[in-house]
Amino acid sequence: HCVHRYLYPEPRVRLGSMLGRNRAASACMDLSDGLADAVRQVADASGVGAVIDIDRLPIDPEAREWFVSRGLDPVHEAVTGGDDYELLVAVRPRTRSRLAAAHRHGGVPLTRIGLCTNDRAILMRRTAGNAIEAQPMPRGYTHFR
Repeated sequence: HCVHRYLYPEPRVRLGSMLGRNRAASACMDLSDGLADAVRQVADASGVGAVIDIDRLPIDPEAREWFVSRGLDPVHEAVTGGDDYELLVAVRPRTRSRLAAAHRHGGVPLTRIGLCTNDRAILMRRTAGNAIEAQPMPRGYTHFR
């Protein structure tokens, strides 16, 4: 499954176009350079921070297993890796119904993974029992390093 998705990516052109037409999204970006990079770029351009909920990240079970078998952290690899053509979409509460309409016609799953904040920090958080653990979002993919 993972290899197929890598070799045959499906850019979300239809959904992105619908989000633009119905003005559901206040910001939208593909994840071709990774989630961490996209979150930083959207937050910086919008003058906000972001909190990403680690427990909500839709990491494929096969990918998770593959990373663990090689001693790698699946969350770190998922947020810093590239070549993923899903969309990161920021939606204001008042335009959520427009997002729902685009989602119905776009034919792809949507997952709420976090929220924008008024401060400029970009964090990932995980709920551990009654405690919430927060950590800085790692840097994303960097070209030409």
